[in-house]
Amino acid sequence: MQKTSLPSVQKMIFKTLSKYEPLMNEVDGVFTDSVVGNPQKYISIGEDTVNDWSNCVFYGEEVTHTLHVWHSGSSYECKQIMSLVIEALTQPSLVIDDGFYIEKVRLDFLQVIDDPENWRHGIVRFRFLISQ
Repeated sequence: MQKTSLPSVQKMIFKTLSKYEPLMNEVDGVFTDSVVGNPQKYISIGEDTVNDWSNCVFYGEEVTHTLHVWHSGSSYECKQIMSLVIEALTQPSLVIDDGFYIEKVRLDFLQVIDDPENWRHGIVRFRFLISQ
């Protein structure tokens, strides 16, 4: 019986972003669920999807993960943080635990919108091709 790579991919994203020093110098934190404290610029790991990418030789999944960048300042500053997120998650040295392998990482979507509460909300979606 196969298991999904979804928890392993999320763990890799959190670990990679949290340890990427240029990014962590610019944000107050990376969060998976509840936001802690009163950060003014942070990243939350959001929605995800999984589609089967298997064939008769191996098991694989196409996984998307959406990250949300929140910034109380300008949209430019929000975009700078988004750029660092992209740098962190497109490094050739990304590794997933639990017996899964990254075949390919692709930036799927990028957008900055103004939130009604005067926040800049950056949305970044990545597509990962995962094999086992």
